[in-house]
Amino acid sequence: MNAWYGTFLVCGAVLTAPVFGGSEKQDKVFMKAKTFFQTDRSYVPRLGISTDGVVVHRHGVGFEDISAAIASWQARGGTVGRMFFVDSDGANAYWTGKWDGIDHSDDVERKSGGEKVMCAGVRPYMVPTEGWTKYLEGQAELALRAGATAILPEEPLAHAFSGYSKSFQELWKQHYGFAWQAQDSSAEARFLTGQLKSKLYLDLEEKLMETTHAYRGEDGIEASFIIPIHSIYGNMAAQLVAPLGDSTHLDGVDGYIGQIWTGPVNWALAQYDSTDKSFFGSAFALYDYFTQLTVGTDKKLWLLVDPVEDNLNHEWGEFAEWYHHCVAAMLLMSGIDSYEIMPWPDRVFLPGFDTGGGTPAPESFTIPLLAITQALQEMPLGGEWDLMDSAQPSAGISVAIADSAMWQPWEDGKLQGTYGMLMPLIQRGVPAGACVLERSSDKAYMDRHRVILLSYESFKPVAAGINEDLAEWVRRGGVLILLGEPGDELDRSKRFWWRRQGFASPTHHLISLLDKPVAAKTEWSCGEGYVIRKNISPKKFARPAAAEKVYLPLVDQALQHATEPGKLQTPGHFIMRRGPFVVAHAMDCPVELEGWFVDIFDPDLPVVDGIHLAPGGSGLYRDVVQTLESEEMPKVLHATHRLVSQQSQGNETRFTVKGPAETPAVARLFFGKREILDVSATTADGRKIEVDVKNEKPTARLKFANDPDGVDVVVTYKL
Repeated sequence: MNAWYGTFLVCGAVLTAPVFGGSEKQDKVFMKAKTFFQTDRSYVPRLGISTDGVVVHRHGVGFEDISAAIASWQARGGTVGRMFFVDSDGANAYWTGKWDGIDHSDDVERKSGGEKVMCAGVRPYMVPTEGWTKYLEGQAELALRAGATAILPEEPLAHAFSGYSKSFQELWKQHYGFAWQAQDSSAEARFLTGQLKSKLYLDLEEKLMETTHAYRGEDGIEASFIIPIHSIYGNMAAQLVAPLGDSTHLDGVDGYIGQIWTGPVNWALAQYDSTDKSFFGSAFALYDYFTQLTVGTDKKLWLLVDPVEDNLNHEWGEFAEWYHHCVAAMLLMSGIDSYEIMPWPDRVFLPGFDTGGGTPAPESFTIPLLAITQALQEMPLGGEWDLMDSAQPSAGISVAIADSAMWQPWEDGKLQGTYGMLMPLIQRGVPAGACVLERSSDKAYMDRHRVILLSYESFKPVAAGINEDLAEWVRRGGVLILLGEPGDELDRSKRFWWRRQGFASPTHHLISLLDKPVAAKTEWSCGEGYVIRKNISPKKFARPAAAEKVYLPLVDQALQHATEPGKLQTPGHFIMRRGPFVVAHAMDCPVELEGWFVDIFDPDLPVVDGIHLAPGGSGLYRDVVQTLESEEMPKVLHATHRLVSQQSQGNETRFTVKGPAETPAVARLFFGKREILDVSATTADGRKIEVDVKNEKPTARLKFANDPDGVDVVVTYKL
């Protein structure tokens, strides 16, 4: 991409970041975008956030409208993708027959009583039939002809409680070869219903992927195919079914967007009954799951952080707290450095919405949002734990999960077992994560895990090969903690592979592969690895007493048998340094770090003497101690998005910031022992702008009106 580059002088280092701009096209140009956002609107100055890309999400409109919207953002520079719903008929065009003159109401998802499954009461969810797929292929082709550089089919998912439409019943008979069964008739029927829905959406994704990659525009560009998905834990809580782990086997998928907002974080939390849980802990688990889909592959992952949600029963203060926790949890995923900075900035920056009590959002919300966006634009890949006064947190501890967890019968506390293994560790500062078993045949992926916790109470392996891969992983040196008491309704079903192979459950099959020497033994060596077998259900670990007395000692025991053995280290906080940035969350222990830092969550971007976080607090900071303690030239320590360039020479500092109109820009300037003589600001079209200067020597807070085309600021000092 022929983007021009702005230069950042940060803590003595020169960083470069591509500015939203450039016109030269090349294959899969969207993959170069580090940051983007999605909107259903054409460009307006209030939404002029200077990211590397934009995704246009519109429905119910034709080619001319889509083309105009895409062109309006392309005119601003950068790359533009096209997102559309694939789970629901946003235009109400297909199912009503407006598209082809044929009534497709049989393709609408239905509840047991025949009622349509609707989204917000305005559009129906669809069964991914051949007709619906062809309609969506047409939408993708339309977008590509309109100039989109990426196709992003959003929310390829179905509802676990549906499956009663005529189309789905026919697809059931075609796929399974026997009569349709209502999903609520048995655990087996529920499982088979979910399995088929997942396959149908996987087939739909593959068709759209083929359509995307087959298209060539006049300039020969090949568009990217990117799947926006929700985390498995949020789906489980909301009774949703989607091909998540299964989609990793689609070779033509260029990347994913891991979609997180307060809704799924709280949904999952509500399905975990424990006094030892937190919003941050749930967000950490959801973000981690996405990283496990792509780590070690050539697929790119953008993590999304949504500062708000559609629920109107929350105020801006609540949204700010949740947003900060999500940002901290997301940035602890050090293997990811690309982000969707938000969906629907309309709900924050434009007037007329009821979000948070009314829009546009207050400056106390929008200014930190743009300061965080600048941090995301600069965020380097990788990170190191800051140990403070504690030991390195134990790494490589994973909880096995698979898509089939979304297919099992619903019950209250759906995440009791899964979160029962994750939360006691995360809540103590241990970065425990998922082991996605659809990737079990990937040896390099499996060997990233030192200890795997597994219970087949919450999901079932769809093939014997998963157990065979797990057994091989143990023999190579892995430590497996196998939990739970088999014998539920699915275990007893004669239709599944373990029964056909003569085993009472998949747990029994796995144990048979693990070289167990004596039936009564509860732990044993297996090749180079080790197995610990406990009949206790992981649901019991949701009780803090059980977690302390049984679960954590069990994990500690496993670690002592792992490669590079050691005790379980629970620092009680998360602190990570990523380049000049410090990401922190205090769990049950406060965070105290010495030094000088810019507090990025504060709208004034103040320089603070040390980091002080009470338990439950999250923070994002920029380390500026080297700058403040040296005799360096003046510099912008941090600014709201987007800091395009800066330079200091002689008695003058110049810098340029681009940002959405009607939202103030803020910059924290270090000027040392100098005296500020004058500060002036000018827009690209020559307009003078007033600058509010708050002098707090050796730094100053500069605040002025944003402009999407850029504001040039000049600070002069006394000679």
